Amino acid sequence: MKSGVNSDDYRSPALRRRRILVAVLAGLILLPAQAFAETRGYVFSMIHTAAYGGDKSNCPGGGNGGPAEIKVRIVMRQGYTREQADEIVARSGGSGYNLKDKSGQKIEYVERGRYKGQPANIANFPNSIPDPHIETVSGRYAYGFNLDGLIQPGSFEDPETHERGIDNQMWRVLGCFEMYDVRLPVRPYSEEFAWDTAMDSMPAWLLSVTGGDLSKDGDVTITFDRSLNILLRDTRGGVMHGSTFVVDPDPRSHSVFKGRIKDQVLTITEPGDFSMQGESQFFPILRFSRTHVRLRMNPDGTLSGLIGGYQPWPDYYYYLAVRSEEQAHIDLQGVFYAFRRLADGELDSATGERTLSAAYWMEAVPAFHAPKSDE
Repeated sequence: MKSGVNSDDYRSPALRRRRILVAVLAGLILLPAQAFAETRGYVFSMIHTAAYGGDKSNCPGGGNGGPAEIKVRIVMRQGYTREQADEIVARSGGSGYNLKDKSGQKIEYVERGRYKGQPANIANFPNSIPDPHIETVSGRYAYGFNLDGLIQPGSFEDPETHERGIDNQMWRVLGCFEMYDVRLPVRPYSEEFAWDTAMDSMPAWLLSVTGGDLSKDGDVTITFDRSLNILLRDTRGGVMHGSTFVVDPDPRSHSVFKGRIKDQVLTITEPGDFSMQGESQFFPILRFSRTHVRLRMNPDGTLSGLIGGYQPWPDYYYYLAVRSEEQAHIDLQGVFYAFRRLADGELDSATGERTLSAAYWMEAVPAFHAPKSDE
């Protein structure tokens, strides 16, 4: 026999089994901890702007109102008195497309913008006429995160964690419109309607959490992906639990973060960039820098909480423009100027605008994730 080899090892099955067992155990000891990790998969079942309505201190000036009040102010900007504007809007049956004065003269609503001296769609040319200076939120509370680590004058306080220095200028701009003056379990109607429509045709948004033991506190990896499949509804019209989704390999919707679970609350410990492709009738794309999450891992296996960061505000403005003022129930012109004026993030080289701090409420249900097959 060759030197160093004991022939007895090959004659004894018991010795051979013992050597194999030792080798296997040694290999297991050398494997990284990730090899023993637990992974839980989820699929988004809802996402919308994080509203904290119902607080009278939010809009001491009375707010921007709902559809009728918005139309009245738009008519008044074109030279009519409040009394005349009230009458015109009442006569229109509530539709902005039917606005006419007593003489039958059409009052521009959609095409009240200007381009080369001609009427233009306000959604496409919001800055072609002056800023109407909508009222913005001045209250104390807003859901969200302290993105810059500072407590700036006028910044918010989170109503649940009571963390100070909360940066959420998205809410500051939108919160004085009647549409957004809501609080969970009520959702902003326009966004809930858009999500309910999109979920039957838009590829699902996925999230997975990987760690040593997800029932305990510890470090984890949080991964976001888009699916190649659409959501499946349960018998009540909600999102079905336990469905399987094939992960889209497109890197534009793939984001990975280091995170942590503490007391069954999931957070990101190293904020970075997040991106998820959507659809034109919903959010066409959802993007953040300095991304944060605060998601509770509920006893029923679901997730619920917040995701946010600094967002390129033209992304959200585009969603509103596609919805139109009639459906979004906001003043597009006023929102455009307020987004630009209150943007508090870094300069976005792609748009030439500063990004805007924002927070979204999200919910997710358990799901299985499968890799795309090449067959």
